[in-house]
Parts: sequence; C-alpha cells; structure tokens
Amino acid sequence: MGVIYRVCCERCGTAFEHQTGIGFVCSCVDCGERIDDDAPFFCPVCSRRFVPTSACFADSLLEVIHEVG
Repeated sequence: MGVIYRVCCERCGTAFEHQTGIGFVCSCVDCGERIDDDAPFFCPVCSRRFVPTSACFADSLLEVIHEVG
C-alpha cells in the first residue's frame, strides 16, 4: 500500500522519487496498523522536510507516478 511521488525540492532543485512507507513509518502501538501515507520525508541532498498533506508539498509535487499495491 502506498504511492510513489516525483518531487522537486524548491530549496536545492533536486528532483527525486519517494515511495510512501520508506523512511519514517508511523504504526499504531495498539493494533500495529501502518499509517505511512502522511509521514514526513526529506530531500536526499539538502534534507528539506516534506509533509505530503502540506500546501508546500503540493507546490513541489511534479507527478504521482503510480499507486503501489
């Protein structure tokens, strides 16, 4: 389950792909269900933080490549 995003960092100009669930993964302590679609991730070059639900993320999003599983 997840989505692959193609993102362009506004700070350093790096274009990269990010698959949800890679990096920070939030899990419910009680039931173990993964909640990773909204988890933050970072630019691999300058470490700028991206949050998929934020307005600045929408501005940096180049495309949604495809949904996984």
